Amino acid sequence: MRDLKGIVEVELLVEEGGALTPTREYVHRDTTYVEGRSGQRYALRVRNLTGGRVEVVPSVDGLDVQSGKDASFDLRGLVIRPRDSFDFTGFRISDSEVATFRFGSIEQSYAAKIGKPRNVGVIGVAVFEELAPPPPPPPPPVSPPPFGGPPPPFGGAPPGALGAPPAPQAFGPPAPAPAARPPTLSPAAPPPAPGFVPAPAAPKGLGTTFGERRESRITSTQFERATPKPAAVLVIRYEQREGLRALGIDVDGLSQRETASPFPAETGFAKPPPGWKG
Repeated sequence: MRDLKGIVEVELLVEEGGALTPTREYVHRDTTYVEGRSGQRYALRVRNLTGGRVEVVPSVDGLDVQSGKDASFDLRGLVIRPRDSFDFTGFRISDSEVATFRFGSIEQSYAAKIGKPRNVGVIGVAVFEELAPPPPPPPPPVSPPPFGGPPPPFGGAPPGALGAPPAPQAFGPPAPAPAARPPTLSPAAPPPAPGFVPAPAAPKGLGTTFGERRESRITSTQFERATPKPAAVLVIRYEQREGLRALGIDVDGLSQRETASPFPAETGFAKPPPGWKG
């Protein structure tokens, strides 16, 4: 799926036969759904479609993927270069590792285990464009020669100034302050302690577990957002096949068969097929 402005493309990849492949999307009541199976590994692929860098802040089950905190537009994400893509494969636990995304019961989900099952079943991606640098200041004007004096040689430099470095100028806006360096991507919250019992009771359905360690390396960089609010927000909801059926989503391709008629509008006798000789 893509946002309306064509900034990014988002795909959910699920593990089939040991490899991650794009899964089918179902659009139902203006919402995009995908099917998940308990124990299945998945990843979120975000592709930058623009010629500039973008910052992507993903969330799973209402939790920020990078920090494990409640997802917010104020949290920093990952910068994707122009025309490049990145696969988010788990909750980040360090600059080099993540805890794998795997579908599981809501009771097994990371959100439920830390007492926050309210938003289980939804994946979000907030996208920020980069603030363009200001244009360079205009060149300083050339001062006319003194009245009655000799013309300046070679197009404007006063006598004796050839080869000398230009004096500082005060024309144009002051140089912008360097962009604030975002904080180092902090690891996600550690797995809950054994025996932890979440306060709210989790409903039935599918969630995302805090899976095994997996390598995923990132580095810090500088990025200044063009606006405080994201330029685009994309949402994917996931559910088991039974849950999708319960929502009225045609996961089995039954809609065409359900509308098949035993007596189509053909009238009269049977028409022989081409080449039939009887």
